[in-house]
Amino acid sequence: MSKKRPEQGDEGLADEVQRDLEKLVKEELGVENLTANKLAFLKAWLKDDAHRAGTYMRELAGELLTLEERTGDWLQGAADPTESAWPSLMYCIKNGLPWALAGEKVGVGEELECMGCGYRATPPVGEPITPCHRCGYGCFRQITGGLTE
Repeated sequence: MSKKRPEQGDEGLADEVQRDLEKLVKEELGVENLTANKLAFLKAWLKDDAHRAGTYMRELAGELLTLEERTGDWLQGAADPTESAWPSLMYCIKNGLPWALAGEKVGVGEELECMGCGYRATPPVGEPITPCHRCGYGCFRQITGGLTE
């Protein structure tokens, strides 16, 4: 048996197939690099987007809390102070906490907190208590120890 020598055309075909195969591998590696770059870009974009969304949500939560507080203040301002202060007055009476009404005299070192709006004041000693300067309600919780409580 004799081995058949490859003809000149067969060698050219093998070289061409080899070149095509190398070109295909090179293009495949390029696609992989491009995909990796796009993936890295997508990850960075999503991370930035998530950070911005978190910041937006925190700011929105702060604004909603502010609006909630303003709405509560507005509703309490529109309400009759006797209705909104009644639970506080009953709490003071039931628990034996000191409270005062407009017209009573203030003792030494006493400070008052309006049960209608929470305004705190130190009226002059021995003078009659006037209704709250802020909301006009005349029922106060007596505070001993000052405005720091």
